[in-house]
Amino acid sequence: MDAGQEDLKPSEYLAVTHERAREELEALLSDPLFQCSERNKKFLRFISEELFAGRESALKAYSIAVDVFGRPSSFDASTDPIVRIEATRLRSALSRYYELYGLDREVSIELPKGRYVPMFSRHVREPDEWTDHPGGKQPLSEAYTVLRSTPMHAIGRGTRTLKRAGLAGMALLGVALFAGINLLDGLNSMPVSERPSLSVDLDGSGDSEAVALRDSLMIALSSFSSLRLSTPDVYTSSTAEDSPATPTQNRYRLVVKYGSDKVEKSVWWQVIDQQTGEALQSGDERVRRDTESWTDQTQLLVSRLAAQIASADGVINTVEASRDLQNPTLGNGCVLRANLALNMQTAQTLQQARQCLERTLQQRPYDADAHAMLVPILLSIDPLDAPTDLTAAAHEHADRAVALAPRSSRSFAAKMIAEFRTGHVEAAISAGRRAMSLNPYDTKVAAKLARILYSTGERSEGLRLANQAVEFDGSPQADAELTLAFDAYRQKQFGEVLLRLRREVNKECYLSDLLLAATLWRLGREDEALAMISHIRQTRPDFERNFRSDMSSRHLDPQLSADLAQGLQLVGLRIQ
Repeated sequence: MDAGQEDLKPSEYLAVTHERAREELEALLSDPLFQCSERNKKFLRFISEELFAGRESALKAYSIAVDVFGRPSSFDASTDPIVRIEATRLRSALSRYYELYGLDREVSIELPKGRYVPMFSRHVREPDEWTDHPGGKQPLSEAYTVLRSTPMHAIGRGTRTLKRAGLAGMALLGVALFAGINLLDGLNSMPVSERPSLSVDLDGSGDSEAVALRDSLMIALSSFSSLRLSTPDVYTSSTAEDSPATPTQNRYRLVVKYGSDKVEKSVWWQVIDQQTGEALQSGDERVRRDTESWTDQTQLLVSRLAAQIASADGVINTVEASRDLQNPTLGNGCVLRANLALNMQTAQTLQQARQCLERTLQQRPYDADAHAMLVPILLSIDPLDAPTDLTAAAHEHADRAVALAPRSSRSFAAKMIAEFRTGHVEAAISAGRRAMSLNPYDTKVAAKLARILYSTGERSEGLRLANQAVEFDGSPQADAELTLAFDAYRQKQFGEVLLRLRREVNKECYLSDLLLAATLWRLGREDEALAMISHIRQTRPDFERNFRSDMSSRHLDPQLSADLAQGLQLVGLRIQ
């Protein structure tokens, strides 16, 4: 029996007759309002038919994976969480359907948490009107009790209850809801922060190229979901001495000066904190005219500048994160600190980021950024080689982020990594491409997608994106550098591999360490290679025996895995 699955009697799964249960199943599966993938409809039909046939005790992750999801007979639920993840999605789809559209149904279907056997229950209808109570009104004390006993996730049903209550009841219910949240988390003394605001001033002295560059820059900056943008005048510069000052409600001001001659194009920039008057950082970007087309030159300038200003590791978010560490907030503060935790990859910072984001979602359940940032946090906490329910939870948060913010690259980037973790390579690549189309300036997303593409056999596109991420950002991108290191290894350019791996900074460095050991041996640096192998054994004493499964769980395609295994065998390892 799967862990967490209780042994219930068939009568406890079926509170109605087989005939009535089957009618409800067919009605649900044919209802277009039931928002569920075809394979999860197949999942629901399979487990229902097994229940009807009296074989519910045989419903295990293994049988479902093989019979429903087409996994091979070698399927191992401890390394492939496909069934847990899809069960979570099916459970959510059922719950959402009956909350929104099932009030008048006589039978409801649910999938209890931790089980793979569906439950067919008699559905208790709510009264059509509250005037059924004596005197025509439900006592307000009863209204309060109803709210406090309603699950917090039952938003649809709670909304209908408010509509029936009338204004007086609605006011009391609102107070009760607010009080209930306060009692639940006890954290409302911590303020909730929003994204910082930025105004953009560009001095181009009426140059048409400068105006075009500013328009492109505004598009690039707005593609990041980390800032709120404003501009004094979209047609004229506001940086001249006689122009009005930027409104003080914008926390930051970006001053940009464009220059161009026969040799190169250049952009000088400075970020100013308008509350203190401090110039936080300045810089300049230059592109030679003889190396790119005009469009490519502008695109390169814009990409580099946008990444330095608005990316997760850019100037403004770095300053905001530093301030938030001194005076912690929920909301955007949690998003910023989660990014720091992902860079640090320590158990303590990851857990703190998780708690902060979860507390934010208690107060703001529709915060798409919090949902999206929780995905990499949960996946970083969950062991890659022994996944738990955190991976399924990450999937759910990714789906929620996409539903709440379908135009956010951050949402689709979260979905990309969640899908890839569970082996849904095509879905991961599709989500990654969508993220790139929404924000082609985010080099972290480009680097992550490059690694996924390259490691799963899409070599040319993966290389193109990896090189683009390095070129646009101008600073090391871990996933891009590892991708380029693997390609250099395949081309037997072992010196280039060492260069790339020195730039690749990643706390999850198992692949990097293996690649480094193989490369050092190829270069004749045997002592260093053996020292690296010894280092790997300290944390993975059985890595030789588990090499194939380790590469499979990381979705490394067979050719890359074979190339790496061959190099490690030269070191004297017995790769199995």
